[in-house]
Amino acid sequence: YYDKVDLDITNKEWAKNLSFTECNLWFFPYCDNKHYIMICVNIKAERFEVLDSLRHKDFEKYYKPMAERVVQYAINYMKTQFADKTVRWERFSWFNLEKVTQPDQISCGMYIIRWMRHWEGKYNSALTKDWKMIDLINEERECLMLDIILDEENLERERIMKEATKYCNMKNKKKILKERR
Repeated sequence: YYDKVDLDITNKEWAKNLSFTECNLWFFPYCDNKHYIMICVNIKAERFEVLDSLRHKDFEKYYKPMAERVVQYAINYMKTQFADKTVRWERFSWFNLEKVTQPDQISCGMYIIRWMRHWEGKYNSALTKDWKMIDLINEERECLMLDIILDEENLERERIMKEATKYCNMKNKKKILKERR
């Protein structure tokens, strides 16, 4: 996958004044066979962290070679794009999160989003908070969907809101008609 990705962000406006040493955590979501895992480069802790919500037992054999490839791309990119090259990559160790197991086979993307919001290089309460319950995962899905739809930058926001209002009105009319029968 990463062989086909253009990692050159030097022309992007948001990257012009970026210094990777100012960021403690760099996140790289990775999809393998419809399952997402998160690879985090933790500059401060000098670790490459693999966060996998299915906790594949065969990490060394299956995920580590792929994760090493992704990390190598990140390191090469950081070395070529930024003047500050004080990070000693050879000192970094590997960390594989083993405390999380998702309750189904489809929620790995939601775990990735949650980790990107709350991961601090260690387990914390935002990550342990009963997130094995499918209802809480679905609630998070709904909140994410609403955040996207209601965001002021969403160019389709007004159209979607009109359609949603029309749909709710139609649904209410059907309900009223059903109750009258």
